[in-house]
Amino acid sequence: MSPAAKVQQLSTLVDLREREVDRLSADVASQQALRERYQRNLERMDQLCASTAALPVLSPLQAMNNGAYRLSLLAVADQHRQQLAVHDADMAASRQALHDAARRHEVLSQVLQRQHSALQRAEASRDQKRQDDLAAQVWRRGQA
Repeated sequence: MSPAAKVQQLSTLVDLREREVDRLSADVASQQALRERYQRNLERMDQLCASTAALPVLSPLQAMNNGAYRLSLLAVADQHRQQLAVHDADMAASRQALHDAARRHEVLSQVLQRQHSALQRAEASRDQKRQDDLAAQVWRRGQA
């Protein structure tokens, strides 16, 4: 396999890794947006719970209804917190995958850069040799 073909294959591989990093970045951004939604919902539920505690109680039936509402609201908030904890664990795994993909991309980029530099040096060396050969031929003809 020629050095130019190796550089081309590495370039293709680097592009694939870059797309993987972009995809994982988008996934992490989406997960972060979902996390923020969970947080806002939890804040709203906490505010609702606090506001229902401050309501004046006019009858025992209203107090029971208010208490049942608060209990169901607290149950939903607790379920949301559990889902948020699972989501945070998923986010941590996604961030690690993004970090690993970015590291693989960087390593391949550096290898590609070194291979490209080596290819350029080899081409420059061939060009210099060609020029030296031409100069030697001109010099020999001048000596004859």
